[in-house]
Amino acid sequence: MTDQNENPNVPSTGLPINRDRFSDSEDEVSLRKLAIVPFKRKRTVIGCVLFGLLMAILITVTMTPKYRATATIELNEDKQSGVSALSDLASMAGGGADELKVKIQTETAVIEDDTIALKVMGKMGMLTLAGDGGWFSKKTPGKVVELKDLPPKRREDLIAGFEGGLRVKEVENSRLLAITYTSTDPDTAAKVANEIVEEYKTYLLSSNYDSSKDVSKWLGDQLGGLSDQVTKSEQAVAEYERSHNLSAAMPGLATLGGGTGGAAAAASSASGGGGGSGGGGGGGGGIHIPELDRLTALNEEVTQAQAQRLSAEAIYRLTETQNPEVISSLSTSALPGLTNSTVISQGNGLEVLNALRVQESTVKVTYADLATKYGAKNPRLAEIQNQMKSLDDQIATEMGKIRQRAKNDLTLAEATEKALQSAYEAQKVITSKMNDDVVQLGILMEQANSSRELYDILYAKLQEAQIDSGSTAANITVADPARPPGRAWIPKRTLFPLLGAFGGFALGIALAYLLESQDDTVADSFQVEEMAHVPVLGLIPFHKREARARTDGALATESSPFLIDPDGATAEALRSLRSGLTLSGVGRRLRVLSVTSALGGEGKSYTVYNLGLSFAATGLKVLIIDADLRRPRQDSLFRVSRKEGLSNLLAGIGTFDDVVQPHSVVNNIFLISAGQSTPLASELLESGEIVKILEMARERFDLVLVDNAPVLPVADPIQVASHCDGTIGVLRSGQTSRKALRRFVQILARNRIHLLGMVIQAVDMSASEYRSVYGYNVEKYYGEK
Repeated sequence: MTDQNENPNVPSTGLPINRDRFSDSEDEVSLRKLAIVPFKRKRTVIGCVLFGLLMAILITVTMTPKYRATATIELNEDKQSGVSALSDLASMAGGGADELKVKIQTETAVIEDDTIALKVMGKMGMLTLAGDGGWFSKKTPGKVVELKDLPPKRREDLIAGFEGGLRVKEVENSRLLAITYTSTDPDTAAKVANEIVEEYKTYLLSSNYDSSKDVSKWLGDQLGGLSDQVTKSEQAVAEYERSHNLSAAMPGLATLGGGTGGAAAAASSASGGGGGSGGGGGGGGGIHIPELDRLTALNEEVTQAQAQRLSAEAIYRLTETQNPEVISSLSTSALPGLTNSTVISQGNGLEVLNALRVQESTVKVTYADLATKYGAKNPRLAEIQNQMKSLDDQIATEMGKIRQRAKNDLTLAEATEKALQSAYEAQKVITSKMNDDVVQLGILMEQANSSRELYDILYAKLQEAQIDSGSTAANITVADPARPPGRAWIPKRTLFPLLGAFGGFALGIALAYLLESQDDTVADSFQVEEMAHVPVLGLIPFHKREARARTDGALATESSPFLIDPDGATAEALRSLRSGLTLSGVGRRLRVLSVTSALGGEGKSYTVYNLGLSFAATGLKVLIIDADLRRPRQDSLFRVSRKEGLSNLLAGIGTFDDVVQPHSVVNNIFLISAGQSTPLASELLESGEIVKILEMARERFDLVLVDNAPVLPVADPIQVASHCDGTIGVLRSGQTSRKALRRFVQILARNRIHLLGMVIQAVDMSASEYRSVYGYNVEKYYGEK
């Protein structure tokens, strides 16, 4: 401890030498603190887990079981409704997977529709009026009524309840739909699911029948209009024949009007010349129209000439490249007209060119071989180079001949095409002079035939639609009907407790961090040293005797763990505190020590009592002075009367020896109790008598421990502590707030009180923050025998 000449009243700001041994970087400490929060507040976490588990068990026991039954249906792709009668009349763009997805979504919406729900509820007797009863009485079911007798609000409530238990889901990557219904009765769940399927099939049949009827009606209306159109077209043909003295039975006209090809050709030829001509001709034993036949033949010849010219031009363009590779490839090319080209048929075709290219390749190989063996200056290489040059010249000459032949072919093809085109144009002029009666008759015949064909098609479709309307097929198949389930869907007696425990655990973790973030109390020595910048002299583990001393007052038995449990963790902690105070004296041992705290109820009196016993065990003569005149406790711990004590001495009543009382068990520890209660506690302590009492105690005892009043509520402890050799602060783990600790240190420093350090009382040594430091359970270690 320190000499008084070293100005002991200057507050100590140093930290323990071994502090760095426990202090890591700030980030690591923060992560460690976060990690141990759940263990630190394990009671909260365990409580939440138990609460969640109990609630889940309670829900599992009290919840009404619900059963699920599922019916699976398949949507068939091939079966169609009556609208299929129009499938050949309009083209539909296929949607593939998207079309199937849209179809499944549509069918799902139909199944979940209110119409089907109401029909199923009607069949199952689920359309009931609201029953009687409430929360505290058994509810009686309502009367079953027809749909028309249900009030609108009740109807909406029933639909909402029914659809709440219905679930329609697509089976992935298939055409299957799973229809699931949930009910408190397994039989009802299965019956409702199957009934939904039946109602859905009924809906499809009704829909198909109605659509087929609509198609039949539409086709009938269209046929009526087409029938009139056919009649008018045929009448127009007959009238035209009479007025122009023509007959559709003539072979040429029959061919013209018998198909769309003949009529179109005639119309095209006539319109191309700006007019038409009538006439007749014979062919095949019948009448023909020579002008039209000639025009058709010339048109074909012009087309062939154009193709020949294009082919010759393509061959010429290829020869123009003067690329031996390209020109040689003509021999294997698939160009039309190539076999008739002079490029192939004259001058041995491409054989000479190909032979020259083969010789050139051989010479090049020989040249490369010799250049590799003998080098570039070998005389033989010069001869081969001359040979290569000669071959190149011959190849160029041959390609020139081929190009000239290709050009001649192109010139001839162009002349041929031009001549045929001129003849075709001349024939068009001749044909245009024909009377357009024949063409007009062909057009009328085409119109009549088209109307008749369309009428026949629609009539056939009408018959199909009438057959579809009587069909009973639907486009679904029941893949798996619903069956009453053997076990309830909910509650799940295994899963619910697990979920409850997990939810309670998550809630406990969150609550632990919330409580930790709101916790302003000091729990360990690191927090004290970081905040107050004062050393921690000792950690006193929590002892149940200390709790009884704080609550029960005078005890029938000894309350000091130093006497009743000398081998325990608390007794060992007191010895450590004693050793620290003894070894801290450098030149002179401290004789008078003040022990105080920030607020009441933090265990300072208990600490003073046990610390005095620990010093007395070393043979020192110890005196404890109870200077807390407002809430004294030492007399309860010593189990003596406080009729006479410090207050008497301060008031000038009695002598020092009269108020000193010995301990009943330990003969070298004594007590001056607080004495009788007085409202003038501050005035008595400031009177100066306390100095005389402390000096007298210093002379007669080896160690004097003053149980001072708390610093924050009253000013008494400052007066007493200023006359002591040093002051020990006491705080209670998990109770003293950080604000109180900070204020406590500031007040002592402002009044130049020599604060030796802090003692943390009622520490839970098994807590995670201490176990993470020491590596083991300290309390368990001292408890081992």
